[in-house]
Amino acid sequence: MEDIFVTEFFELDSEFEELGVFDSIINRDSPFFINLLRLKVNKTPEFQESYEGINDFFRMIMLLLDGSNRKGDKLYKEALRRFHFPGVSGINLGVSETGIDAGFGPILSEQVISDAYDIVKSGSKQPEIFQLVGLFEKNVSADRLSDMIATIILPDIRKYTIAVNRKLNINAENYPHIEFKEEIAINPYKKCELLYLPEEILHEIPIAESWNDIDRVIHENQAIRDEVNEAIGKEWRKMCAADKKDYLKEHIFKDSERCGRMIGNYRTQTIEPFQVDSNAEYLVSSTFKQIKKEGIFNVLAHSETRELSSWEATIEMLSLFRDWVENNKGWDEILSASTSRREKSLQRLLHLSGKYFCTQNNIDMTFEANEGPGPVDLKMSRGNDKTIVEIKLSSNADYLHGYEEQIEEYAKAEGTSQRVFVYVKVGNPGRDKRITELHALRLANGDNPPELFIIDAQKQTSASKK
Repeated sequence: MEDIFVTEFFELDSEFEELGVFDSIINRDSPFFINLLRLKVNKTPEFQESYEGINDFFRMIMLLLDGSNRKGDKLYKEALRRFHFPGVSGINLGVSETGIDAGFGPILSEQVISDAYDIVKSGSKQPEIFQLVGLFEKNVSADRLSDMIATIILPDIRKYTIAVNRKLNINAENYPHIEFKEEIAINPYKKCELLYLPEEILHEIPIAESWNDIDRVIHENQAIRDEVNEAIGKEWRKMCAADKKDYLKEHIFKDSERCGRMIGNYRTQTIEPFQVDSNAEYLVSSTFKQIKKEGIFNVLAHSETRELSSWEATIEMLSLFRDWVENNKGWDEILSASTSRREKSLQRLLHLSGKYFCTQNNIDMTFEANEGPGPVDLKMSRGNDKTIVEIKLSSNADYLHGYEEQIEEYAKAEGTSQRVFVYVKVGNPGRDKRITELHALRLANGDNPPELFIIDAQKQTSASKK
């Protein structure tokens, strides 16, 4: 199923962007999390008290643990009862494939409270310790911490969602086909509230899931790094991740002097604002949302009496995509992706375009995309009529290998002679010249090379400036 954004669901234009609302994907999670340091300095009215509310919540747990005489007594059990974070599916954040948030289960909650008890009894009682729980607790990642925060500030999230809905007249009267409960729409894909968050409090979940990646967290947090360097220095690099977490727990968090100094410095930490479009996965989905909105692929088959062959459909789809790139500033979207992820982003965008083209035009053909380490970038087929597509950017040093060998191996494996090599120009004139000359030479020699389909994704100059 293709991604569906909140703005598509409500048929909005730029209203979310103008209000600074995160346009989440409602039929799966997006790889972002609520960042506490961004929440601390946010300017959204409904979240002005949220950060201190989180500290108040954990301050009470610290008081309960401090008053407890032993693990398992009445105060300890009350602290454990309060540490209950099942997850908030309505915000559509995290790395869940199913859309069901993991949250903190009973075993993990018990372990966190047990360790927090030990930390409190050692003399460290700062509520911010829970903000850094991923440093000393296994299986606590950025999205799980985000679920914890979202659970605590859920009343604020609901107030914000209702405020946005009121501003934009998103209600049962204007959307009679959508279920609403207390002014909040129900997400039909997850059967839960459809909640919003401001972009300014979000940050990207790194591929390594930052709170499990101890070295990355230590490197990016000056306050914690200073304490680690002073306490252990070079020996740190010799430890495995589990040992590092245990070390931090025993020698930083349970050392009241070090912990107090670290938390004091942590309170002064800041983080730069984050642009959600810098995440490659979200950027591709957001870009394709715009392509659909512009109607680039809303064309009809040439004839109602004749089905397009897989070759014709492939060339038409690629031609429409090229027109978007070269004549509708699509090149700007492609170049906005980071250099390391640009080719994968383009491949994913072409996958989505091919799938959408086939669906929109009632073409009876299958579409197979390489979602993992599969053999071919694109395959469009109807029965035994198959056309395969290999995609390379000019920045890829293996572009000639893809043109001369890879695509031939894929075609042989698929049992077809219909193959298209898509070469995307992103600023390597020497390679551009080499592949076009090689292709021309092969044609002149009577070879049967793949179709060379060139897309110019370099920054285009307007006609008035040429």
